[in-house]
Formats: sequence, C-alpha cells, structure tokens
Amino acid sequence: MSARFRLGAYWIEQRKGSTVWYRAWLDASGSKHRASLGTRDFEQAKVELARWFVENAEVRDQAPADVMLDTVLTRYLAQHGTRIASSDSAKRGVALWRKWWPVDATVADVTVGAQEEFLDWLRGQYSEGYARRVLGVGKSALNRAWKRGEITQVPFVQLPTGGEAYPHYATIDQMVKWLNTPMPEHVWAYTLVRLCTACRGDAALDLQPFQIDVDARLVRLNPAGRRQTKKYRAIVPLQPLLARYVAQADPAAHLVNWHGRRVGSIKTTWRKLRVAARLPAWWVPKVIRHSIATWLRQRGVPAWEVSGLLGHHAGGTTDGYAKFDPAYLGDARRVLGEILDELTARVPRLQALAGGDPKLTPADSQVPDISRRRKIASDKLSS
Repeated sequence: MSARFRLGAYWIEQRKGSTVWYRAWLDASGSKHRASLGTRDFEQAKVELARWFVENAEVRDQAPADVMLDTVLTRYLAQHGTRIASSDSAKRGVALWRKWWPVDATVADVTVGAQEEFLDWLRGQYSEGYARRVLGVGKSALNRAWKRGEITQVPFVQLPTGGEAYPHYATIDQMVKWLNTPMPEHVWAYTLVRLCTACRGDAALDLQPFQIDVDARLVRLNPAGRRQTKKYRAIVPLQPLLARYVAQADPAAHLVNWHGRRVGSIKTTWRKLRVAARLPAWWVPKVIRHSIATWLRQRGVPAWEVSGLLGHHAGGTTDGYAKFDPAYLGDARRVLGEILDELTARVPRLQALAGGDPKLTPADSQVPDISRRRKIASDKLSS
C-alpha cells in the first residue's frame, strides 16, 4: 500500500512482507528506525501515530496560539501525571478541563475571562476546594510545558482561595445508626479503617496488612515506596479493634477488597446504604474523618495531636522518632479509643470483633463499664 501519513519527522509505513503499520523516523546519522503501531488498519495507524506524537515528540518554543490546550494536557498526563502519587486526581482534573474547554482551544484561549467562566462551571457542580484542585491540575500542566521550553509563555491561572472545612460532622447516634446498617464486607472494612485511623479515603483503600506494625502499635498509612503528597499520610496509633480485624484478614489482600481485589471506589454502594439508613445527604465518606476530628477537639484533645493524627503536620527528622514513644499522640489515642468503646457498646458487629457478646441489642448494651470492655479487648490482643 502506497498510502503514507506524516507528522513532523515521523511517518507511517509497512515492512516488506508485513501487514502491520509502523512508525518510522531517521536518526541524526540518517539511519531509519521503525516501531510497531500495533495495528493493520491504516486509519487506526494514523490515530496511533498522532497519539504518540502528541505525547512524546519534541516540542520547542511554540507560541501559545499555535499549541492546542488538549496537547498540553495530554503530554502532562502521559509524561508526568500518571507517575505521581496523586495520579487519579490528575486524570479526573484533566477530564474536567477537556469537558469544558472546546476541542480546538489553544493555550492562548485560556484567558482570565475564560478561566472565570470555567471556575463558575466547576462551582456549580463541585465544592470550592475541589474546583480549586481541578483548576490547579491545568495550571500544573501549563506551567510544566513552559518550564520545559515547549511554549514561549503561558497564561497565569489564578487559583481561588482554599475552601472552608467540611461543615458537617456526625453525632454518636448517627454513627451508631450507620454502623448497624447491614453492609457488604468491603464497606464495613472501609468504615472501620477510617474510624480507627481518621485517614482519608484513598489511604483507606490503599491500606494493606504489611502497613500495620502490631509490635509498635502503629499504622503506617503511607506504604513504602509511595512518595508523600500535600495530602500527607501519617503514622498513627493502632487501635485494638483494627488490630483484631487485621489479624483475621487475608495478609495478601488489601484490607478493603472485593473478592481479594483492591476496591477502586465505594461511593455508589455508600450512597445506597446512606439512603437505606435514612441518613442526610451530607453523609458522605469524608464525614467519618471530620467527625473524629470534631469529637476529639470537643473532648479536649490538643490541636497539635489532632493535626498529627490527620496528617496535617508532616514533622521533621526528630519527629520521626517520636512515633516510637509510648505516649505518641497519647491523648488522641486514648480519647479515640474511648469513642470506639462507646460505639462498640451499641454496635453488635463491633462487639463481636472486640470479643464481646454480639447478641446484645443497642438498648441492652448501654453499660457503664466501658473501660473494662476495652481492657479485656486489649488483653486479648496482647495475648
């Protein structure tokens, strides 16, 4: 077939005796090289070459009006966004940029006025904080292209001020109602992990048994090899309830798993369970973390300990050894344990996990000796 398609220094051709299409190019010495495009269809081969060219070809000193915005976003994801710890956020952010901006929009079209319209569109669907994160993804992509010399200049993207903290938190009664709602094991595990660690949702979904240090009574929310992001994953005290759950879990699977496989999202199932439990619309997964933070402060836990538990304080070299101090986040550990005891007294499924009587009803389980129940659970764990 004589048909040929070229982009810059690259073109499509077939090798003699083969029906597969290849990307071909000449090196500095004039020698030809080929790489398979993985298709025998010429039209599909053109698409594959275009995709490869956009993602990988050398781009230098282009004027903003000559560079497609989608090209900048595509190169950002292919060369950088998929390799960072927050890759899922980067993918979702790029998807929303592509959804709003026209296909033929150039970098020069990202004017202040257009940005304001885009931000208004985001605010109409998402929280202020999330709109800020989405806008930040595009800003990172544009700045990366400029820093690498691909574009001569890029527009300044003004991020809105950080949104206010999530305004809702649960009462103990609401949390008991949620915990007594029949739910599949992976949602139960997810809820338990977040209750016992106050971690963010992605950290709960990522948690594996090897991150639990039973001897040191610590949970390392950031697995080895994963680079920390602005959403710092802390090392937090291990609560007995979570330790007992881990002891029963599959050591080769994530704690939150579906038939042994990591769960990507629990949002759909969560919404169905929320409706079944007749809880308010604001009852979303992050309400667990916000509730714990609120409860701890209401009960007098120092702000710096709550901050440390939530991962708002990364700490320095000296702080790295503090986690091995028996008093590490002592007030937060103790008060969170007391809160878990209160919940356990009213949730049969937690009682079974703690070694109590799972047949107790919420009305029967209003017993005063909470500390004794916790001591028994801790003693059983130690043994």
